[in-house]
Amino acid sequence: RLKVRLTVRAELAGGVNIQQRCAVELVVQWKQCPECNREFTNRTWHAVVQLRQKRSDGASRRGLVLLEAALAKNPDVRRHVLSVDPSRHGFDFYFLSLHHARLFASYIARIAPMRIKTTQKLVSTDVKSNTANLKHTVTCDVVPLCRDDLIIVDKRVSSGGGGGAGYLSGQLCLVDRMSTSVHLVNASPARSAPIDQCFADIYPDNYWRGEKHYRVLFSSTRLTKFVVLDVEVCDSSDSHSNWEEKGKQNGSGISKYALADVEVVRESDFGKTDETLRTVTHLGNLLQYGDTVLGYDLVSSVLPSDAEWAIENSFRNSFVMPDCVLVKKITGGGGADILDTSDKYDEEKGKKKPKAKSSSSKRRERREKRKENKAKSLEDHMARMGFGSDAGDDTEVDDAVLKKEREAFEKELEKDPELAQELEAANEILKESGVEMTKYDAEEAKKDNSSEEDGDEE
Repeated sequence: RLKVRLTVRAELAGGVNIQQRCAVELVVQWKQCPECNREFTNRTWHAVVQLRQKRSDGASRRGLVLLEAALAKNPDVRRHVLSVDPSRHGFDFYFLSLHHARLFASYIARIAPMRIKTTQKLVSTDVKSNTANLKHTVTCDVVPLCRDDLIIVDKRVSSGGGGGAGYLSGQLCLVDRMSTSVHLVNASPARSAPIDQCFADIYPDNYWRGEKHYRVLFSSTRLTKFVVLDVEVCDSSDSHSNWEEKGKQNGSGISKYALADVEVVRESDFGKTDETLRTVTHLGNLLQYGDTVLGYDLVSSVLPSDAEWAIENSFRNSFVMPDCVLVKKITGGGGADILDTSDKYDEEKGKKKPKAKSSSSKRRERREKRKENKAKSLEDHMARMGFGSDAGDDTEVDDAVLKKEREAFEKELEKDPELAQELEAANEILKESGVEMTKYDAEEAKKDNSSEEDGDEE
């Protein structure tokens, strides 16, 4: 409250001036503007963007983590986001208007290949005034593939099954990059393979049309370290020069694409056994004797039954399964941080290495365990009374898995320059999108001001 003493003066006819002093009490009341009040009130959103990448349990979800990291560094793109909720296989972004939700979906579609679909739900209607309250849902289904995934492309893709894999149908392929499309490279090329038959770009529409013809054999969590024993680059020819040109076009500092016959040994077997593995790889210009490389071991790996059926029925008759598939070279002195070192096992006992714990940490663990047991007991009572749902447990487990994925992504980002370049490219795309959104908001504000001025003139 504010008390103000005012002096009121007036001039009457005849040149007579009068004045009077009075006290005025002012009451200051703070309140939000209508837009802010609507923004911070529950159940006021009109559109939600559901970002999903549905992969099997245990598979790497690096695509979602990359999108999350890029969005975190670009606040202009998410300026109209009211709130973000993590959910099963992704995130939910809430908006006040459908147009802002569609703009946001179009911006993130420039980073990852996805399918966008819009649906609406009737919340309430007023028959007298002929108005309705609608909730819009923009579903963004990201292609369930990630960089460094080893996939099987069914041979039926080329026989009217959709998919558009071209010469890579019926082959074992490696996901090289993820942008607006999925860039595939032949994981087991022939020594004299031409360049145009070893690469393919799968666009989202083509993928979803032939989704059942793409099967993930291994994800990046199954990568194994190998030591290079011998590298023999294939004979130089026109096709070899084309391979080098392809490597330059894909943004590498040097031309990494060159066919080479490589002999490797598992790092765990190095110096213990004489078993070696041979394969033809596209990383011929990067590998040298003694290098450590990450790849998939196809000799000692145990495959599920559906993968065995796919191997027997999806490949062409001329396909030969390689001993291993090399994915990328480890840089930074051994690259132990690229792999997840949180679950290292003792090779002799097959158990996790124990860590010494202090008495205070033991007491802290006992207190946390008692709290967890008490919370679990309360949840059981609530469930018996009909409150709560089982979806919450799945969400908590999914959040824990995603948190672990974030930590592994940060470690890998320090050692993998190609992943750092991919994140930087995503940041640049979202930065440009943020500039576009700023211009659009300025134009909309200008239109609103001009319409208000026209109304005042009338």
